[in-house]
Amino acid sequence: MLKLMSKHGKYFYVLFVVIIISFIFWGIGGLRNGKDKQVVATVDGTRIPMTQFWRAYQRAEDSVSSTYGDKFDDKMKKALKIQVLGGLVADEMLYHAASSEGITVTNDELRAVIESEPAFSQGGAFSRSAYLNVLRMNRITPAQYESSLRRQLLVDKMRRMIEDPVELSPAELASIPPKLNAQAAAALKGTLLNMKRQRALASFLEGLRGRMKVTENTGLIS
Repeated sequence: MLKLMSKHGKYFYVLFVVIIISFIFWGIGGLRNGKDKQVVATVDGTRIPMTQFWRAYQRAEDSVSSTYGDKFDDKMKKALKIQVLGGLVADEMLYHAASSEGITVTNDELRAVIESEPAFSQGGAFSRSAYLNVLRMNRITPAQYESSLRRQLLVDKMRRMIEDPVELSPAELASIPPKLNAQAAAALKGTLLNMKRQRALASFLEGLRGRMKVTENTGLIS
């Protein structure tokens, strides 16, 4: 997985963003209000409905295919499905962990994110009417959106608490070839740091799996 992430860094960044957007705008409803009987995964009893997965996957596929074009083949599609499912499950696990630790997102934090969203701006500044119009077009109420956004921000906060303390060791920094120019060296340093933080996150999630009951029905997405 880490080799794939290193090779297709932009691909996985796009995937991460798409999962977040899909979760916020499409994570409302589904099995949570009894309308979807197909479950692609469960995390400690919380069900992830098939509709949520396919909406997340479709948006990920649209973004990735526009980046890779004809190179986005069946093998990449299969890998993308697994990554989307893994991302949704990981978010659910991190949410459970954050909640159990008493981590919260304040109203000020929520308001700051909403007011900094370009989609809700008009004339370079946050517009309440633009905000309401965007939500209305997506058939989402402000209460639904803000609840889902607060949830995702909580997940993001938990992820940062795991990843941000991770830094490259002196030995790892010394492994960067001295002949590289400053730009190439900085890029390599960023890649190595990102991979190390991904390993830290993966290790944390693996630990959560040992304490949570997690099931994934990959047969439904094959």
